[in-house]
Amino acid sequence: MRFLISSLFLLLFCASVSAQSCKSAPSVVSDLNRQISKVLKTKGCNAANFPSCLSNPTTYLHLTKEMVKFWNGKRTSWATIGPRRLNFGNYENGRLVSTGGRMYISCVPSDKSSMVVDIKELDGKGKTSYVICKVDKNGNYTKLKTGWFNEINSQKSNKRETRQHTLRGVKGHLISIHFDGKSVGNTFQYKVRVK
Repeated sequence: MRFLISSLFLLLFCASVSAQSCKSAPSVVSDLNRQISKVLKTKGCNAANFPSCLSNPTTYLHLTKEMVKFWNGKRTSWATIGPRRLNFGNYENGRLVSTGGRMYISCVPSDKSSMVVDIKELDGKGKTSYVICKVDKNGNYTKLKTGWFNEINSQKSNKRETRQHTLRGVKGHLISIHFDGKSVGNTFQYKVRVK
């Protein structure tokens, strides 16, 4: 019996400390990729010239405006209760309570081959994991980075932890960041930016 209880505890502990999967919003990604393809086709883009289309500033600006409009038009679906839109270059603020989670996803693919993610803790001592992923136009996910905040006691007293990651090979990919609270009764307040 003692062995069974120990094994169960170990299994639950390992499950609770592992970082989450990239595939947290497949229907959102599918909708975004379908709309991105439609918008780019109006500009003469196809699978063969997709990367060069993203390099054209006028086309990319048009795509960004249209995709923000598309996202905002989804207010009665996943855009209301699902992930938050990740706007490249801007800080997004958030707060996790207890074991809650929050996902951010870009509504346009990156037009750069490398980007930098900055995550800054603002307050709280909740243990929090995060996973940063890229998603291609076919919906294939790739985990790029994972990490933790307030993982050990000495980090809980430092309310200004920061993490910075350089993402490579992201041109043409959507970027997602998923935060997952791991502490019952604690909070984690943060801001995140991808540029």
